[in-house]
Amino acid sequence: AQGVCGSSFRKVAASNSLKAMFQLRLLTAAALLGQAAAKHSSAELRRYTDADCKGDYEVMNTDMMDTCAPKFIPGPASIKIEYVNETTYATYHYKDVVDCSGSTREFLEFLSVGPCVNDPLGQWSSKRVWIDAPTPPTAKCAAPGTCGIAYEACCLGAKATGKQCTCHLHNNGTGTAHTSSGCGTCGKAFVACCAAFDLKGYPCTCDITDAPANAATMVI
Repeated sequence: AQGVCGSSFRKVAASNSLKAMFQLRLLTAAALLGQAAAKHSSAELRRYTDADCKGDYEVMNTDMMDTCAPKFIPGPASIKIEYVNETTYATYHYKDVVDCSGSTREFLEFLSVGPCVNDPLGQWSSKRVWIDAPTPPTAKCAAPGTCGIAYEACCLGAKATGKQCTCHLHNNGTGTAHTSSGCGTCGKAFVACCAAFDLKGYPCTCDITDAPANAATMVI
């Protein structure tokens, strides 16, 4: 009887072990797929000349994912655009700050990507589509300009006081902040500086980000 019980116990233990190994492999595969799946870089709102999103189209606007856009009219504020999933992204409003930091964050809306919306009069149609642009290099900003140079100087001063900047300049930008936790006082000044120069017709060509300089993006 003891031999039968011992054999049954070993069979159950072996079965449970195989199940655990199988579950672990599934979880590992899911984690790897999650790491490999790259976020979309932006979403385009396209307006088509025909119904059902057919025919020629023009791009009405483009929303860059995970970026912060400063606003100054009627007062200082900022809008954060965040990727949610394969069919949705969200926008958030920050009052009185231009770098999407602080506790004034308020949800604005969810925006759908993919579904086609027909004009009630049948004259046109529209939909949002994902755009997968190459990830811009995070190397040192090639043309920092007035605002970039001022940002670097600000960060040098901050480092001297023990408050090192957590964000760095990178190429192919427009003077916005790509950050999950804010870029500090120097970052706020950089975004405000770029917004002011943009109004004068001299946009910044670099952004600031708190992502690691050697971060790699895998695309499948």
